Amino acid sequence: MNQPTASQALDNPVTRDAMASFSKATDPRLAEVMGLLVKHLHAFVDESKLSKAEWLKGLEILTAAAQITDHERNEFSLFSDIMGISSMVDVVSQPPGGTPSSVLGPFHNHDSLIKPNGSDLTDGQPGERVWLHGRVLDVHHNPIPHAQIDFWQNADNGLYPAQDSAQDPQNLRCKIQCDAQGGFELLTIRPHPYTVPTDGPVGALLAASNRNIWRPAHFHIIVSAPGYVGLVTELFPSGSAYIDNDTVFGVRPGLIVDVKDCHNEDVAKQFGLTLPFKEVAFDFSLVQQSSTT
Repeated sequence: MNQPTASQALDNPVTRDAMASFSKATDPRLAEVMGLLVKHLHAFVDESKLSKAEWLKGLEILTAAAQITDHERNEFSLFSDIMGISSMVDVVSQPPGGTPSSVLGPFHNHDSLIKPNGSDLTDGQPGERVWLHGRVLDVHHNPIPHAQIDFWQNADNGLYPAQDSAQDPQNLRCKIQCDAQGGFELLTIRPHPYTVPTDGPVGALLAASNRNIWRPAHFHIIVSAPGYVGLVTELFPSGSAYIDNDTVFGVRPGLIVDVKDCHNEDVAKQFGLTLPFKEVAFDFSLVQQSSTT
């Protein structure tokens, strides 16, 4: 006997009625997205022949994710990351011409303090100092005055403040406003590869799947400016372990950066550094909102 096609398998009252139940949403896009979500979830249930026990296990995992999620850690975001959904959203939504986007990750915090452009974030802690600087430009290489940089990363022990109570909650993160030429700079430390959190349901799933749990070293950055499409991205120092095997699929060729020796005496004096010190230079490119509509 021939197996039914996907369209035939979905031709049943439950799927039809569930899809139709969202058709009267006041937001047409909500109606479209929820209808498609129901369609493809029902197709998954049919194709996998999902058992009731497996369905209940899935609900238990989602409940556990809710219980471990708080204002500093989002387990649902982590699920999205390790399944490649976050990166797939980047692929389908990234406007052409700008800097590639990458995953937000589970440790972004909205309450980072606004600090002066050129701040030293190191505060005497261990780690190799890195001068991170560059500009925010439009796709025609014109500077975008006073764009905002939202920056965060892990400490020398590989942990974020949400994972390490010994760290100040504001450690190695800040928001800064670029200058009139779109320029920004800050002093930080070289980031390290780290494992995604493994003490929750995501970690259990990775272990059961014999999956890699490591991310390559990276800086997290959100770039925003009025009139431009906001950019959520990461910068990956070249040569980092796991750069070819990122467990959340976030590495893009255009986001791999060199960590170079710098002999700039003025910068060394500004931050109290010994020559040579390390630098990463990168210019971000934002796309105008009007050009994406």
